[in-house]
Formats: sequence, C-alpha cells, structure tokens
Amino acid sequence: MAALDFYTCSLIVRMAQAMREKQIDNKVQVVEFSDVCRYFVGPKFAKATTVISLITLLTAAIAYWILMSGFLFEIGVSIREFSADNATASNIPQLNSSISATPKLTAFDSIWTKKITPLLLVAVVFPLTLFKTPTFFTKLNSAGVVSIFYVIALVAVKAAEWGLNFNFCKDPTLKDFSLRFPALTGTMTLGFFLHNAVIAMLNPSNPATRIRDLGIGYILVLITYLYIGLGIFMTFPQNKGTIEDNFLKNFPSSDVVAFVARCGLLLQMITTFPLLIYITRLQFVRSLLGKDDTLLFWRILLGAVIITIGVLMAIFFPNLGTVLRISGSLSGLAFAFTLPCVVYLAYLRREGKATHSVVWSHVLIIAFGFVNFLLQFLI
Repeated sequence: MAALDFYTCSLIVRMAQAMREKQIDNKVQVVEFSDVCRYFVGPKFAKATTVISLITLLTAAIAYWILMSGFLFEIGVSIREFSADNATASNIPQLNSSISATPKLTAFDSIWTKKITPLLLVAVVFPLTLFKTPTFFTKLNSAGVVSIFYVIALVAVKAAEWGLNFNFCKDPTLKDFSLRFPALTGTMTLGFFLHNAVIAMLNPSNPATRIRDLGIGYILVLITYLYIGLGIFMTFPQNKGTIEDNFLKNFPSSDVVAFVARCGLLLQMITTFPLLIYITRLQFVRSLLGKDDTLLFWRILLGAVIITIGVLMAIFFPNLGTVLRISGSLSGLAFAFTLPCVVYLAYLRREGKATHSVVWSHVLIIAFGFVNFLLQFLI
C-alpha cells in the first residue's frame, strides 16, 4: 500500500511539474491538484477533485474528534484515580473483559462519561476554529513531533517490559490468512494519503529533488507504522484479538506513561484540528463557491457544522477503525487511485506516449481502488 500510494502521489507531483513547464509565462500558479485536473482533463474534474478532497477532510475531522474525545475521557479518569491516591501501576494492559461487571458508580462516573467529553471539547476547540489564518497553529503544531517521539519511546519501553509474546503455532488468534484483510488495506490507504496536500507541501522545495523527498517521507512513515504496529502486536501479553483500534485504550488509566502520551497527543490534535477546518473552509468557500472565506459568517458556519458532525459521530458511532477504513478506501478510490491515473493518462495521450501496457497497468490501479472500497462493506 505504501508503494502504491507513493507511486500515485508521485504522479501528482510529476503532473504539477509538467503543467508548470507548459505554462511558459508562469502566470498560472499550481497550488492544488484541482489546478492540475483543470489543466489536463477539464473543469468538471477539477470540481470533482475539490468535492472529494472536502469529503476526505470531513472524515479526518470526524476521526480527530473521536480520538480527542477518547483521550479527554481517559485523561479525566486518570486524574480522578491519581487524586484519589489509588492508582496502581501495571505492566499488563487493561482489557475490556477484565473490567468488573458491577462497578461501584460514583458521582464522578455519572458526570464524566464518553457521551459528555465530545461536548466539553466544543468549548475549547470551537473558538480556535474562528481564526482567520492558521499561522499560529502551524508554528505551534510543529512541536507535535515531540508527541510522536514520545509514543515511539512508549512502545519501546512497554515492549521491553512485556518481552516477546508471539507464538504463531500455539496462538489461535494468529492465522496465515484472514478474509478481513481489506480492513487493513482500507485503513492504510488513508494512513499513506497525502495526495490532496502534496503539491502545496512540496512547492517550496527544489523541483529536482521533490520525488526523492517524497519517497524518503513515505519510507519514514512506513517504518514508523511497522515499528509501532509490530512492536505492540508481537509483545502484547494477552489475546491479540483484544488490541483496540487505538492501542492506548489497552493501558489502564493509572498508567503514568500512557497518561502523558494521551495528554501530549490531545494537545497536538487540538492544535491540528483548526488547520483542518481552515483547509476545509478554504476549499469549500474560496475554491468551490468563489467567495471570501475570511468572513466571520463562513468561519462560524463551517466550524459549527463540522464540529456538530464530529460530536454526533463521537457520541453515537465512536468506532474509529470503521471510520478510518471506509473513509480511507473512499478517498483512495477517488483521490489516490482514480484521479492521478486519469490525469496521467490524459497527459500521455496529449503527448502521444500512451501505450497499451501503460494504459492497462493504470486501469488495474483504478480497479484495485474500486474493489478495495467495495470490500469494506463485505467484512
């Protein structure tokens, strides 16, 4: 999936560069992939690209709100336990099945619930989405790399404490093949999805090294995914089937190391969420409607609508894994697999370089994206 996403993403970078070379007077600035679609295929594809990008951003905002709500809930529970001085550190992850069937409810438990925390976030996050420009959050979010390195360190610490707990022959949850594998391809499509932002990200870089830099980025992301995924999976001391979609849920609230990770990730996501709203507002109001996105009306309206959808999903359907795999496969079908290949084939046809082997190989990529999307509803 990493190689496939990298290839189609590199097609976008190459087509943007080809468009720049065609624009001899350099009067047309290539800012987004929709500009490339408009130039090589037509304005209808450009509009479709913007709409698909908006859907991707909306699903990303929903996933963010589900994650932030979960982090906030666990942080509140941890603070309650720490303040009650009854926290006990444990190296064994907490599983849903290990929770008592008849817990003694307190006043805190009746107030601090998973249906309340999504609403509490509104008071903090909504005002942040009203900023005209994201400059402040862009600078602040650069500190988020600290959270990433902390999670990497957390995996190393826990893996060292647990030791290797992986027996392919005796563990019944480990199989040679599972029909649920499309769940991974759908999620990974979104995990490697950079297609709607890659042009803007690489614009300041040297054109001669853009593909190389993109490849290095994909390799680093792949290594990070493999390190965290395999590190937790191969050392997890209990049934592998109980690993949550957000693996931090497997750690008890009294785990100090996990508590710090939740706090850091929550802070990072709170500073990133306004950037998602800003990009969504920019594409919807300015690109699609052709209006001024800095008006207070649009800032309030778009922020309120997106946050409302995120709150409702976090309350009534907080299944992060399902949201990620379905939205990832949908975004991948259109933005990662279909549009880059269509634009590339249109370019080759214009240049007279479209051979049968090239055409059919890219048709297969599009077909893969379509099948990947359909399989998400069959598992």
